[in-house]
Amino acid sequence: MKRPRLLMLGFQFPPGRGSGVYRIRAWSNHFARRGWDVRVITVEPSYWEEITGSPDRRLLETVDSRVHLDYVKFPHEYLKQDHKSMSWLHANFAPAYLKFWRSMPQRMFPEVYGHLYPLMAAKAIAIGSRWRPDVVLASGNPYAQYASAWAAGRALRVPYVVDYHDPWTLDLWTEQDAFPPDHAAWKWERRILDHAALTVTVNRPLVQWYQQRYPEIAGRVRLVELGFDDTVVTDPGFVPRAIDEPLHFGFVGTIRQDLPLEEFLDGWALARQEPEMRDALMTFYGYLGFFQQHAKSIEARLMRSAPEGIEYGGPVSQTDLSATYAELDALAMLLTSSRFVTAGKGYDYMASGRPVVGVHDPRNHTTEVFKPYPLFFGAQTVDAQGVRDALIAAARAAREQTKEQYDACRAEAMRHTWDEAIEPVAAEIESWRS
Repeated sequence: MKRPRLLMLGFQFPPGRGSGVYRIRAWSNHFARRGWDVRVITVEPSYWEEITGSPDRRLLETVDSRVHLDYVKFPHEYLKQDHKSMSWLHANFAPAYLKFWRSMPQRMFPEVYGHLYPLMAAKAIAIGSRWRPDVVLASGNPYAQYASAWAAGRALRVPYVVDYHDPWTLDLWTEQDAFPPDHAAWKWERRILDHAALTVTVNRPLVQWYQQRYPEIAGRVRLVELGFDDTVVTDPGFVPRAIDEPLHFGFVGTIRQDLPLEEFLDGWALARQEPEMRDALMTFYGYLGFFQQHAKSIEARLMRSAPEGIEYGGPVSQTDLSATYAELDALAMLLTSSRFVTAGKGYDYMASGRPVVGVHDPRNHTTEVFKPYPLFFGAQTVDAQGVRDALIAAARAAREQTKEQYDACRAEAMRHTWDEAIEPVAAEIESWRS
């Protein structure tokens, strides 16, 4: 009997550095460790260099060596912002060029990356017709990959699974429909989900949303929570904090435009007036946004009139997270606020074993995830006073933390590895072959 075969459609894959990258890598690594032959169709690495300007090349080293990568060439000239790298046509006739390239993809599939649909579908069908996968799994975004999985599943006559790292037709921030009722996105999503063997998403509120929106597929919706890779983010170790040493806080992750930076900085200034926070340092580690054109404005927000004790430490590869956590006494987790949001970096923060400050609305689903974590201090309100109170509580915990508390934090983290999250659904998929 031949080894089972998984064909994955994963645009966001190392050396990319978006949050979806870690989830797609986790799927591929998990199935490879289960004894499956795994092939991933992803975008050419040059895309990340040209569009984000900052790929994480070391992240490729964390992909299981048994995973085979196939690349699709994705036309992305229209996404370039720096005129020095633009084509002559784009630079000289920008309005007409962009009008065409913003409308053309929508004719193939209703999103800005719509032209990925025929490209990835053709690649998947060409590979699949020779390689004969047992299952096709697409993890978005871009959401055009789901249409590609639908087309490949039909053409190859194999089941396909769609994994929603982020929802497409639900606006996470307003918690309302992302499109009007007559938008083509609804027709496409229903078509994709009706024929999918499974629909997977990242938390209970989203599972319930899909089940209520599409009751006919309710029995085929599955939960695979986000997690952390314990082979990459390893035990950073515990060293008791001397009572008279200043504390070192840190944020580690992409510093996005939609994070509550001003609220945190105001709260930090208040907290630093207290004895527990005397001379405390707060280092922001991470890329400044996902695209290079946003970096300057984000850095200006972070450093303009920044209170004392704030610094920017630059990007950190996930392969260096444990070493970074080892230098910190506590972590500040700044997030957007929505009951549908679960922070992927939160699981990495758990693995640090340090006190974690949650700077987000308590309704955010991350609050629920962190309830069992012994040293979580969520801001009750996302304003200066709420942030100040959470920071002071975390500072006290950091100064008093024991080895037993550290071990308890680490034990809770180990309940949230990627393998723990994926195992039930992977076993279900595996059972289809018996």
